[in-house]
Amino acid sequence: MTEDPVPAVQMAGITKTYPGNVVANDHVSLQARRGTIHAVVGENGAGKSTLMGVLYGAIRPDEGRIRLDGVEAHIRTPADALRLGVGMVPQHSSFIPALTLVDNAILGCERARAGVLDRRRAIAELDRLAEELGVRIPWRARAADVSVAIRQKAEIVKTLYRGARVVILDEPTAMLAPQETDALYAILRRLAASDRTVLIVTHRLHEVMAHAARVTVLRQGRLVVETDTAATSVSELAALVVGGSARPMSAVPLTGGDAAPMVGDAPPNDADTMLPPRDPWSRGIEQTVRLPVLEVRQLELPRHRADSVALVDFEVLAGEVLGVAGVDGSGQRELAEMILGTRPCTVGRILVNGRDVTRLPVAKRLAAGLAYCPEDRHRDGLIMNFSVAENLLLGHQWDSRLGGGRTIRWRRVLEHADRLCRLHHVRLASVTDPVSSLSGGNQQKVLIARALAVPPAILVALQPTRGLDIQASQDTFESINAARAAGMGVLLFSLDLDEILAVSDRIAVMYAGRLAGILTRAEADRSLLGHMMTTGSASP
Repeated sequence: MTEDPVPAVQMAGITKTYPGNVVANDHVSLQARRGTIHAVVGENGAGKSTLMGVLYGAIRPDEGRIRLDGVEAHIRTPADALRLGVGMVPQHSSFIPALTLVDNAILGCERARAGVLDRRRAIAELDRLAEELGVRIPWRARAADVSVAIRQKAEIVKTLYRGARVVILDEPTAMLAPQETDALYAILRRLAASDRTVLIVTHRLHEVMAHAARVTVLRQGRLVVETDTAATSVSELAALVVGGSARPMSAVPLTGGDAAPMVGDAPPNDADTMLPPRDPWSRGIEQTVRLPVLEVRQLELPRHRADSVALVDFEVLAGEVLGVAGVDGSGQRELAEMILGTRPCTVGRILVNGRDVTRLPVAKRLAAGLAYCPEDRHRDGLIMNFSVAENLLLGHQWDSRLGGGRTIRWRRVLEHADRLCRLHHVRLASVTDPVSSLSGGNQQKVLIARALAVPPAILVALQPTRGLDIQASQDTFESINAARAAGMGVLLFSLDLDEILAVSDRIAVMYAGRLAGILTRAEADRSLLGHMMTTGSASP
């Protein structure tokens, strides 16, 4: 394909400042070519989501200009963006929980036949697009009743259904298994080959190098560099993301006429250095005898097939990380909910520190030493319009030191929150700020800080680094590892095989609601785990 001299997307001088003089974008520019995949990378809080929100019309900038195919575009709302052929798949689902997936997907662009909503025709078209992505989606299920990953996949199909020529995806593979990630990028390449432009916000630099033609690096709200991926490397991108040395880049004006320049003259501070490589997970506690802190005995999960009887049996030792791998929808969510107590257990037993908690409510399980980090921090973990201090109080309001439930001792609550934020390196102006004002990485730190505020025996963590950058993931690991070194066990559910392999002492593989097997880290590799995840067997 001959490269079009006029970029499909041009953003110049984009500036956005939030209350408190928080500069999210500082004269940022971007150019994306038609028929390519263009990646936008940077740490949490670097301004990636704000920049894409401006392009989609969800955020109104203070300054800057946008052109689509060389034509000035005035995008003030998402409706403007959709009308101009710009669609976005957000990192956190925008679906209405009470509606079905199909009703969410067609909301705002309903098609009727003889005055009656034609859901059958809509589902047929959605299924066709989903099949191209290599996924199956229960369109008639309520959004509230499906996993985060299924909702995310449905959002992707929804955007394609609306015929966008520019498709923005925010962390599109954060919840996908390796095979699903490959299928997604295959469809994105087909979209690019059909003369569409794909913009992806991601922290997975290997995916950027493997699939994107060009990459934009942001740091602290400013453009560091925009370059072809063929001219860089994973290690160089990592250095640029966290603060290494960047090649100088001159300003490039918008094509045609006088305009705000494509700003690229923000060299990194010379004092910035790339973080040295390190293993975030040191070995667990060294003991002659390590007793189990979590025991799951003959637990029956919901049946994924009529002929399956899913009895799950395993234990997690003190100071051990047991990673749980599996294609999304294999029973991980149900297992975690049964352990926490939000889903009833009819067959089997669950023990925490030797105490049978099978019939206990959630609050008493937490009091017994269980801590939980949910997979969707916006829906299940945080109350976004509450302050950081109020979110850190949740679950600890009965602590007599904080008021005992009858009253709230606000001075102690604020001191408690300030101590936890300093301990877990949460970057914020004040603990009285709404948690929604924090970056995704700092929101996740708040979740971890609350879970570990009273040292638990076992932490059940679902996708704890989902959507986090290198540094934020490192910080999350270090907080968990400090508690692990003191004897806490970790049951880690993750769809990221690299993470599972890097941090786990043993790895359990789930398939169709049952355990396909448990491997030591020495026995496991990506190929074997992938085979077990898709077939349910370790045999070739």
